[in-house]
Amino acid sequence: MALPNSYIPMDRRRAIAQNRELPDRANGAVLFADISGFTPLTATLLKELGLKRGPEELTRQLNLVYDALITEVHRYGGSVISFSGDAITCWLDGDDGARATACALAMQAAMARFTAVRTASGRTVALAMKVAVAQGPVRRFLVGDPECCLVEVLAGLAETSLASGAPTSSWRPRQRRAER
Repeated sequence: MALPNSYIPMDRRRAIAQNRELPDRANGAVLFADISGFTPLTATLLKELGLKRGPEELTRQLNLVYDALITEVHRYGGSVISFSGDAITCWLDGDDGARATACALAMQAAMARFTAVRTASGRTVALAMKVAVAQGPVRRFLVGDPECCLVEVLAGLAETSLASGAPTSSWRPRQRRAER
């Protein structure tokens, strides 16, 4: 059983612990990571293990993948805002895009160990991940019923840019000067 704090973004957990509110307007970077391959993995596990053990093994595999990815998000000072299907949306407050890009590369490296998931029968199912990063201002909301459940939502230029694929800034990696 998952603990309730596993569903609360890291920056909100810190704010709660410090008895402070998060601002509803912020500037930073949004990182969106979409994993492909879970549908074929689901079908394979159901076929091989049946209706009880198949979903259990799928949950185990999902937890392994998301634990690795979320570890990287937290290592780079980010917070997982939401899960949507097999995708996650993350927020890196105050970031100009550099930290989010480094995080995305670290997430890709972490994902390398899941590119070929071997099932009980020896079949291999490929998983892959696409990542998009956008930087800019956002509004942050908690929506829902406090008696039932609240959901984190980001809205603004950075989110719109992710959806449209349009750039939000002219950030480029710094070029290193050749040593003389």
